[in-house]
Amino acid sequence: MFEEFLGLPMHVFVIHAALALIPATALLAIAFSVLSSWRWLLRWPLVLMAVATPVVTFVTVQAGKALKDELGLPDELIGTHASRGQLLLYYVLVFAVLAVVAGLVMGGPSLLASGAGARQGVAQPAQVTLGVLLVAVSVLVLVQVVLTGDAGSRAVWEGQI
Repeated sequence: MFEEFLGLPMHVFVIHAALALIPATALLAIAFSVLSSWRWLLRWPLVLMAVATPVVTFVTVQAGKALKDELGLPDELIGTHASRGQLLLYYVLVFAVLAVVAGLVMGGPSLLASGAGARQGVAQPAQVTLGVLLVAVSVLVLVQVVLTGDAGSRAVWEGQI
């Protein structure tokens, strides 16, 4: 199921979606946490992207496993990348849950004259705690994306160029 897309390894296609979506969602989550006056605008894009992120990450990991099996790549070559990708999936799952919860319970004013989109949200200490957690996990996800991509790039290109 995760082997090919249009005659090419699926991992080649979905990795680009993951490399765009994961960092964009993490940066959006940081902005949502820090810029309370913009939450009215960032809320639903964050929730939708946070739901999509684990799906894309899961497909990418499965496609990577299928590619590894199809090519018969040894664990010595691809093991670091594979283990970091699996860890990224776990981080993204935690991140997605926090981002969706934050999107649904954190309040904020609206910059619109009508006040549309403003929310009261839960108690302020809970919002601050959730915001700090979301920023921390967002940074963790960003670092893990870089580490995973670096290991994959080295596995493919080291010694080639």
